[in-house]
Amino acid sequence: MLKKFISSIFNRRVNKLSSINSLPEKPNVFINATFQIGDYFAMSPIIEAVKAKWPEANVVVLCTKKNEDVVKYDTRVNYICLPKEREWYKYPTILKKKINCNVDLLIEVSSIEKPHRSIVGFTLKPDLTIGHDCYQHSCIQNPPIQFDNDNISKPECWSKLMAAYGFTQPPALFKVFAKENDKMEMLINSKNLKDYLIFNPFASRNSRSLSIKKSIDILTKLKNDGFNCVFILPSYIKNKDVWESKLAPVSSVCCVDSIQDAIYLIERSKGVISVDTAIIHIASAYNIPTIGLFKESQLECKLWHPQSSKKHVGALTGNVEDIINSRIFTTNE
Repeated sequence: MLKKFISSIFNRRVNKLSSINSLPEKPNVFINATFQIGDYFAMSPIIEAVKAKWPEANVVVLCTKKNEDVVKYDTRVNYICLPKEREWYKYPTILKKKINCNVDLLIEVSSIEKPHRSIVGFTLKPDLTIGHDCYQHSCIQNPPIQFDNDNISKPECWSKLMAAYGFTQPPALFKVFAKENDKMEMLINSKNLKDYLIFNPFASRNSRSLSIKKSIDILTKLKNDGFNCVFILPSYIKNKDVWESKLAPVSSVCCVDSIQDAIYLIERSKGVISVDTAIIHIASAYNIPTIGLFKESQLECKLWHPQSSKKHVGALTGNVEDIINSRIFTTNE
């Protein structure tokens, strides 16, 4: 409640302009992207719409360490990395120091009912703010056209929203920008990895993750079906040694230090099996066949489902034979 109260104070601001058509030909556009990695992949239609309307716009993304490793390789934008969200009180000093131009347009890509997001608009004082929660907060200009975003993917939501504000409707696609990665190339060569599937059991919450036992069952089925699997093991996992020893008999194990390491492996894979996390969106960006595993309550909600042309959605708690539809990984399906 306190966070909402603080945010309500920060959000007591008004727009000087009411339309994107009132902005200059080369506007300074700031995008508040202080959220997770997957959200950044999903908001690509926003950047595409801005660059299509104003090719010479100065587009600046505000991010944090959570997603900096993907933002900094996006050649469409500049960026400012802010401290972690609980240090939001530091944002004004940093923003005032780093920004020496008028903020023509601010795009809010997530809820501004949290201080680390609402303080951005309060500090920048943009001429116009558009974006998420446009019908809940008066500081965000309503689009002139209403749109339906019922049960569609997140990129489709952003694509329709930008069109409602008067932009040319951009493609509703996840987009990923990768770096060259000699380390992972050497790893692939040293392990002689070819025609492999990526397996990821880890999400940001335990309730969306798989257990070691369920992971072994899934990888055993895929191995029996004739597939070579690569289990990507992030360096931050606390019981990493246990995971590695348990899953090594049924898959190759690749330790990754960053999301860029994972991107490199996914781009070169033949398919992906993952819980609800950014790994699915990376696969969608490369149109790689994907099995997405979700909580029962999310099976009918398409917001974060795989968008690849060959995909399957299963329940985290489902029977392995039912949720792992390996036919999508065959070339003749």
